[in-house]
Amino acid sequence: GQIRSGTRTDEMATLDPNIQKDWDNREFIESVSKGIKKIAGFLNEFDLSTRYKLAKLNEKVSSLERSLDHIEAKLTKGDGS
Repeated sequence: GQIRSGTRTDEMATLDPNIQKDWDNREFIESVSKGIKKIAGFLNEFDLSTRYKLAKLNEKVSSLERSLDHIEAKLTKGDGS
């Protein structure tokens, strides 16, 4: 018969469960993909933040080690050694 604006296509989609299943699968895959992208974004931000914080902490530890070496050197000289 004659196909009117979308009516025949809508009937076919309603009648064919494989088409509906395909759309459901595509929607599921899209939601999983979005979730993975969101997790990857979080992990990348976490990585950058952690690297920055560890670098700052390393600077502080290095500074403390230098101060401790300096104090030890003064104490050693003070003992008359």
